[in-house]
Amino acid sequence: MEFTKLIVEKKDGYVVAAINHPPANAMAQGVLKDLNALLDQCLEDDGVRAIVITGSGEKLFSAGADITEFAHYQAGGKPEISGVDVYFKIERYPKPIIAAIQGGAFGGGLELALSCHIRYMADTAMVGLPEVKLGILPGWGGTQRLPRVAGKDKALEMMLTGDYIGAEEALKYRIATRVFPKDQLLAEAEKLAARLAKGAPIAMKAILRAATEGLETTLEEGIKIEQEGSAACFASEDAKEGASAFLQKRPAQFKGK
Repeated sequence: MEFTKLIVEKKDGYVVAAINHPPANAMAQGVLKDLNALLDQCLEDDGVRAIVITGSGEKLFSAGADITEFAHYQAGGKPEISGVDVYFKIERYPKPIIAAIQGGAFGGGLELALSCHIRYMADTAMVGLPEVKLGILPGWGGTQRLPRVAGKDKALEMMLTGDYIGAEEALKYRIATRVFPKDQLLAEAEKLAARLAKGAPIAMKAILRAATEGLETTLEEGIKIEQEGSAACFASEDAKEGASAFLQKRPAQFKGK
């Protein structure tokens, strides 16, 4: 895997990708293209069962959209690749994606984290959607995902003021799944990725789909999605292996078949 705006390291069953676009790790076109390519490559690689996305450096996970590109869009130009599309791809990805927020996640950086399935955050990090201070709104899903995670009132307060919040408050409002000391954050995210990499891929794919798509529809339709996933799981070799391992009191060896 060769990328210009990501530092990618393949581990045993998972990948760690660090946004590397100094000084602010802005979500420029190059970063979005690399993320999109990474998702495509990992989807085809059975040896990758989980992804960790983090930022390079200590200060910023990502400061958000690249303001140097704004003039092009304001003049009527179109991006080659849309942050909206990439973030949808992450949210609906069939393998678990963990955001390891080691530094500030602002604007499009927080929108990226919100699209990930699980968000681990350093205790020193801050998050926010400050677009209103530039006379614009969070346009890569922030107005929709943040209220769904933190609740409408808190999301509106953050978006209308543009203020940042710290890790403790982010945890309170479910923006962070868990918070860790900064020097332990990446290790904890990798520990989770390694654990998920040993899990049942077909079952996790079904869980991710049911939990994501099911919440966008009625309870009845959500349960239909759940039952489709359940049928696929029961028909898999993984389900047979899981039952055998349980009865034999040994760790299961799931192969995604």
